[in-house]
This record gives sequence, structure tokens and C-alpha cells, in this order.
Amino acid sequence: MTDDTETRAAGVELLARLLNSHPETAFDYLEFRGLLGGEAAASAALRASEAELAHLGACLAALEEAHGLDDPAQEALADARFHLAIYQAAHNTVMTHVMGGLLDMLQAGVFYDRADLYLRRGVRDSFLRQHQALYAAIAARNPEAARLTAKAHIDATAEALREAQMADHRRAVSERRAEGAGLTMARDRVK
Repeated sequence: MTDDTETRAAGVELLARLLNSHPETAFDYLEFRGLLGGEAAASAALRASEAELAHLGACLAALEEAHGLDDPAQEALADARFHLAIYQAAHNTVMTHVMGGLLDMLQAGVFYDRADLYLRRGVRDSFLRQHQALYAAIAARNPEAARLTAKAHIDATAEALREAQMADHRRAVSERRAEGAGLTMARDRVK
């Protein structure tokens, strides 16, 4: 490794540790994606070559296939590949590099567990429809529709994550209450 590569890898590792230790950063990530994702989709609608549109279509087909298999982990991977293809079709090397690194961290579960998010009722179907609409806007070469569709997708992802976190919190509170009730009953039996 060169010094530059080692420095970059150390920076990514430090960022990953920071993000992993603070769950609220998932929303910072999604806010960043919302800012960048809409512009990337609009740029892809304007700049994508026919080969890149075909690749994006193949990524969508793989996402649809994974959806049909009912495999949340495979679907989450296909989702990441679809978004990376959009960033690549935007023809901005810096954006592709930054978002590729962030998508790698997302797949590693740094921000949140995507496979778990896909297990939530209705999320998978909704996300698939959003991806299909995003592809359609880019393929139609409509930058404004692509921008708005990408933004709506990120907003929906943030809302699904909020709902998942709230459900997890309610379940944890319920489990603590149940444990507390068990402790109280055990104390009563000892008396």
C-alpha cells in the first residue's frame, strides 16, 4: 500500500467506526444521499450512454429477480448495485468514488441493516416500485423527474428506517418491562 492509499483506508475505517457507533448518523447519511442522489439521477438522465442505460436496466432486472426470490440480503445487494450504476452514469468520478465507498459501508451494515429493513412489511414492494420509476425517468432522459423520484426514494427510505427504529425501540421497552415483571414476581415468591 502506498502512503496515500493507507491514509485513505485509515480515514474510511475511522469514518466507519464513527458512523457505526452513532446510530443517528444513518439519517445524516440519508440526508447526504438525498442531496447527492437527486443530482446524480438528473445527471444520469442527461449524460448516460446507451450502454450505461442498458447496464442500469440490467441492474434493475437483477433487483426485480432478487425481489421475486424473496431474499432480502440479495435484494439489498442488487439495490446497491442499481444505485452505483446511477452514480456511474452521472459521469462524475468524484461522486462515483465517494458514493461507492459509502455504499460499501452501507452493505457492511455501518449505517443500518438493509436486509432487516427489507423484512419490514410493504418496504420491499414500495422500494421496487420506486426503483422502477427512477429507472423509467432516467431512461426517458427526464432529469427533473429523475431528480424528484430519487429524492422521494431517499425520503421513503428515511421514513422506513424511522419506523423500523421505533418498532425496535418499542420491542426493547416491552422486553425490559417483561423482564422487570419477571423480577418482581420472583421477588414476591421469595418473600
